[in-house]
Formats: sequence, structure tokens, C-alpha cells
Amino acid sequence: MRVDRVERLDAGQLSAVLALAAAAEAADHVPPLSEQALLVARDGSTTGSQHFLAYDGTHLAGYAHLEPDLAGGPSTAEAVVDPADRRQGVGTAVIRALEAAVEEADGGARAPAAERAAGQPGSLTPTPDAPTLQIWSHGHLDGARALAVRDGYVNVRELWSMHRSLRPDADPLPDVALPEGFRTRRFVVGQDEDPWLRVNALAFADHPEQGRITRHDLDLRVAEPWFDATGFILIEDMRGPTPVLAASHWTKVVPAAEPGASTTSGEVYVVGVDPAYQGLGLGRAVSVLGVAHLRERGLPRVMLYVDADNSAAVATYGQLGFTRFAVDVMYSRVVRPPVRR
Repeated sequence: MRVDRVERLDAGQLSAVLALAAAAEAADHVPPLSEQALLVARDGSTTGSQHFLAYDGTHLAGYAHLEPDLAGGPSTAEAVVDPADRRQGVGTAVIRALEAAVEEADGGARAPAAERAAGQPGSLTPTPDAPTLQIWSHGHLDGARALAVRDGYVNVRELWSMHRSLRPDADPLPDVALPEGFRTRRFVVGQDEDPWLRVNALAFADHPEQGRITRHDLDLRVAEPWFDATGFILIEDMRGPTPVLAASHWTKVVPAAEPGASTTSGEVYVVGVDPAYQGLGLGRAVSVLGVAHLRERGLPRVMLYVDADNSAAVATYGQLGFTRFAVDVMYSRVVRPPVRR
């Protein structure tokens, strides 16, 4: 087993990674890699991202994407193993390569603040002064769970997938009434990027992924085939001399899995409210407007992702008829520096 580490994927490597991800999704019924990981892989740009390719001969048996925290926090990874090559040490080889990269980036000079009592290679409690690796398990599959338990990784975050029906017999959506002096309109490409990024950064200041969205990240998504500005709904405050963006709901029509197949789902992609406008009901209002837009598209259902510990958002979406149907889990472990003799 050979694990290569590269900063950019060439065309052949990218094709093999996409085929591997498709095979895993077909077997597990859940995408093994996030949209962000795939966008980085296809874009070819890098801000420290690394790609790990595990080969059995010339066959790509496993892949991982590693995203370092540029502020010095934990590095985050996603990994996938070919269904035909599982339980043959591929996942272990990829994880060891990820751990080595995190330790290498840290310089190998710091020991974890606390070691596990049993002497396993890691700490149950990641600390700011210790190199830490976080790995997503999309769908919380049995194989990933077993690897995590074996290697001393602990569950530090859960991301829920929630959905609701949009069919005619589903529960109706509530009426929307905006406060006086506010209006809705659609996102305009080339005009609204900077105001949206400003509000997004404020609304998700403490969010580990969404709060870091850059103009380049936004432009990559706007260039995607699924992007539709008519489903990007803005609420503006019109009470001053110029309109001010107060809230937005970026919806997404999830592409069909098979070419020629009908699209079966829409997504509550990003809902954000400027903290200065919290308490006015704009988050609920813009959420309903976006879901109504997806219903008008004729889609049978809508889904979203929300952190399990975001009780306010979970409650709001529950009131709008969303229920949980899947869970992604983030596992974390302090990486132990090598013993120097």
C-alpha cells in the first residue's frame, strides 16, 4: 500500500477520485465527501489543502482531503475507501498518513497535554496547544465508527440532515409578513457578493466552516451548474438612505444522481441574518420564502444541514415541519508526536 500526498490533483487523479467517491456513494447511499472538498479538488487552488491518494498497485483504493486551520486550530479531514478494498488496511493507511501530516505541520515539538490512561496514541480532550486531527464520518457508517473506537477518536460534533415534504398533501407553510420598511428581492451576480459576504461573516462568526467563506469560495459556487440566482432570496432594510442587507436564504436544487433523472430534492443551503437585525423574525421569514420557492419549482422534498447542538435552529426547522433523517459525525483526536530516542 502506497499513500501519495499532493497539493493539487492532476486530471487523471481527479477522475480517479471522483470515480472512487461515486462508487462509495452507490454502496453506502451517502456522499463520502462534502461539497467543499470536491470544489477544492476540482478547482486546483490550494490554501494549504492536501490530498492523500492510497494505491494498491496502480489502483486508487482510498483518498482523503486535509484542510488545515490557518489560525492554528485542528486540521479537518474527509476520507473514503473503495468498497471493494475495505477491511484490507486502506483506511488505516490513509489515517496514519493524515496523522503524520498534522504532526509534521505542527513541527513534532509538542506533546499532548493529556495522554489516554491506557497509553493509546492520543488524548480524549483536544487542547489548543496540541496538534489535533478531526475527521468527518458522513452518514456515521459502521466502518468509520469502528476505526474511530479502535484508534481513540472521540465524537466532538454532529451535523443533522433534516427534511420535509413539499408535496400537495404536506403540512402548509406559514404566512410571511415582513416588518415595515423591509423588502425582498433576488441576488444579483456582480452586485451583491460583498454585502452577502459581510453579513455571512457576521452571522456565522463562530461557525467552523460557513464563517470562513471567502470571495473565491463564493465565486466557485456561483459558477456551479446548480446555481440559480432566483433561488437566492435577500431581505433588505429600506428605512435608511440606502438599502442594507439584513438577511438571506440561498437555496439549492440538488442535482439528480443519474443523468437524465428528475431532480428529487431542494436544499436550504445557507440562511443568514445580520446580528443587528436579530429578534425581528427575519430568519424564520426568509426560511419560509426559500422553502416556498423550492415548492414552486415542483420539487417533492427539501432538506438542510444543521448542527445538532444548535437548539434554536433545530427548533425553528422543527416548527416548519423538518425532521431528522441522517447524521454526520466529526471525530477528533490529539496526534501523538513520535517518540525520540
